[in-house]
Amino acid sequence: MKEKFLEVIVSEMETGVIVIDGKKKILYANPFFMKTFSAEGDLKDKRLADIVNDETLLKTVDNVFSSKNMSPNAFIGEGQPQEITIQGKKNQVLEARLVPFSMKTSRVIIGFFRDVTEEKRVEAIKRDFVANVSHELRTPLASIKGYAETLLDGAMNEPETLKNFLSIINRHAGRMAVLIEDLLTLSMLESYHLPLKLEPVDVKALINSIIQGFEKNAGDKGLKLIADISDYIPSVTADRVRLEQVIVNLVDNAIKYTNSGAVRVTVNMADNMLKVDVEDTGIGIPEKDIPRIFERFYRVDKGRSRELGGTGLGLAIVKHIIQAHNGKIWVKSIPGKGTTYSFVLPFNPSVAA
Repeated sequence: MKEKFLEVIVSEMETGVIVIDGKKKILYANPFFMKTFSAEGDLKDKRLADIVNDETLLKTVDNVFSSKNMSPNAFIGEGQPQEITIQGKKNQVLEARLVPFSMKTSRVIIGFFRDVTEEKRVEAIKRDFVANVSHELRTPLASIKGYAETLLDGAMNEPETLKNFLSIINRHAGRMAVLIEDLLTLSMLESYHLPLKLEPVDVKALINSIIQGFEKNAGDKGLKLIADISDYIPSVTADRVRLEQVIVNLVDNAIKYTNSGAVRVTVNMADNMLKVDVEDTGIGIPEKDIPRIFERFYRVDKGRSRELGGTGLGLAIVKHIIQAHNGKIWVKSIPGKGTTYSFVLPFNPSVAA
């Protein structure tokens, strides 16, 4: 009864568990281990090397079995566990702990495999975030400091130079203010501390107003700015300010990265949800970059993005605003032909799934 009870516990664990004998054959493997290494059928008495093709793991198993602590008279706890990091069959990052277990008649290794893929991904995002914030702030700060020092060294006595340098300092300070504001907004969105002021929003009126505000930007580049909105779009329950922020960001990006052709905003209904497409005929996004396009500070063209005044946070904010409304957003793009950002929102987010 006790053994059956323990087997049920181990079989339900979200940690891979395996028992290996002195001949490197498997005595037991729980379902999580089998799933992690894409193993099927009964693994009992199969060679470990036939299931797991990882040199680090196999070599460590050899080292543990050859350790002096694995004497026939040793008991669990006397041997030295070994901890390593390996890769699963589906490129997961796994932390493996191999515990020697010796009895009078047999010697085995009990292996525990924990999937730390998501932890490692989050750690990498945090490292990148700190590095990116430092980089984004360092550049304008260095410029502000440099121009201020030049003015203090005597350049302030030259009216034309003074005006020019103060203008540059003001521009960089403005960029820092926008970056910090975006960081605060994103932080509140990610921690769900930014309340949404939900109210009925006339989407057609909102988008027509946004289009009107961008007509000069588009006209200066010779672009057509088109609103294609269905006549039968009901009001959507949303935070008007945040929804406007989403559409402004997408239209602004479309204009920035389109040199000829048009930017079209299409609004209709799809599966009883509001669907908005912002389509351009711009430079497009390489396929390899699409999965990361909504990440913080991720830029396809870093140089051009900074030149155009982007903080690298706009699309991350857009994604979180849409998700806060229980909606979804995605992108399709063909390099050299254009990009379409699409999102859907329930007409009443409080009853969305």
